[in-house]
Amino acid sequence: MPGRAGRGAGSPLKGEASDHKESSGEPAHVRTAYVSLWLPLASETFIYYEAEALRDRGFPVRGFSLYGPCGKGLGPRLRHGRLPVEHFGAASLLRVCAAVIRGMVARPRAGIGIFRDILFRRRRDAEQQLENTWAVLCGFYLAERCKALNIGHLHAAWACGPASAVWTASRLTGIPFSMNCLAGDIRPPDGALAEKLEAAVFARVDASHNLPYLAEFNPRGAAAGKHHLVYNVSTLPSERTADAPLRPPLRLLAVGRLVETKGFQYAVDALKIARDGGLEAELTVAGSGPWEKKLKQRAKKAGLETVTHFPGFVAHEDLPELLLAADIFLMPCCLAGGSGKGDGLPTVIMEALSHGLPVISTPVSGVGDVIRHGETGLLVPERDAAALADAVRALASDRPGALRMAARGRALVREMFDTDANLKRLAALFDASAGHKGNAEQAAFRPKRGLDSAPDPAGAGAGRRPSSRTAP
Repeated sequence: MPGRAGRGAGSPLKGEASDHKESSGEPAHVRTAYVSLWLPLASETFIYYEAEALRDRGFPVRGFSLYGPCGKGLGPRLRHGRLPVEHFGAASLLRVCAAVIRGMVARPRAGIGIFRDILFRRRRDAEQQLENTWAVLCGFYLAERCKALNIGHLHAAWACGPASAVWTASRLTGIPFSMNCLAGDIRPPDGALAEKLEAAVFARVDASHNLPYLAEFNPRGAAAGKHHLVYNVSTLPSERTADAPLRPPLRLLAVGRLVETKGFQYAVDALKIARDGGLEAELTVAGSGPWEKKLKQRAKKAGLETVTHFPGFVAHEDLPELLLAADIFLMPCCLAGGSGKGDGLPTVIMEALSHGLPVISTPVSGVGDVIRHGETGLLVPERDAAALADAVRALASDRPGALRMAARGRALVREMFDTDANLKRLAALFDASAGHKGNAEQAAFRPKRGLDSAPDPAGAGAGRRPSSRTAP
């Protein structure tokens, strides 16, 4: 269901405390639509928290979810969030189709161009093609809703389907758009990444390794300063610190979706190597996903059933208890063979450091922004279980050194992921786009009569999600 609009305790952004101009005469921030596939989604808490935190600080942002509500794994904070969200999904199919017809009638040339340039593109697989097809169709309806709500900027949470939707809406309305470029949404790229980057007023990355990568697709945009590094908000700040006694039995913890690119299979292998070498240790792998059965079988084959624990999905609100009870946090990320797909900068690494937990990871993707070897944690080569086991032994044999690295990591995370500082940067980018011309003339496109009120149309929040999902 759509979240409740509300105000939080965050400090207000300069010049605005609501969706409207203040009586002081200071200009309002640009009304912004924040678009994702699912909003909220339990495995993408940082997306929702960022948009909600903007809203809490007086920035007029509204969420749009291309799919229907996905309540699985949502804790109370996400179930009863303060961000207003409109869900499309299957229940909105007739409204979406009607919007496509109206858009094609009102702007036939623009509509044909959208289908040619955005929809009929070769994607990396059928699932991505289905996602982008739905996203483009939703873009017609999104255009109507944004005109009705006086939205001045469109922002996509991911460069895949959400970016296709906002690009479509932008071409119909002239409203400028931007997009996040984070992880599996750009690696490997979809068939229109270069054109999306060219059309967007800016692209935001949350890890430095993506800046040169985007420049390969959009060198002109990179030269013009259109690609910006803005780190995410702090998703799980804590004043509590893990004890991390680093005494036997050593408690190793890994958290995340159970997929190949998390590298948890190497954590299981490292546990076997460490125990065979005489280190008394046990491993908890918290999460759910398609690799769950494989990981359990791997642990069983290695004779580790009694010392490898799989508690399943853990709600975000319950994660601190796991972190505070552990000795070492493992995130042995790796790139998928062939495709190069992988994590960007796993949020859970920052959450572990926020709790003062020593971290071991790998130097892939954006991990190096936070884990600086020997300073804020340890890095080992990807897919190297022996090196991972050696790193575990090194931390276990030097608790003072391990805790010093964790403390430096915690300080770095607090500075790098400062919520107020990062939101002000992002809000400034949104506001700067307000003077941008956009991608089309606006005059010829008008929403359906009766759509010019802010509430979510009846039933739009009740859609059921499609059977496939391709969000990273």
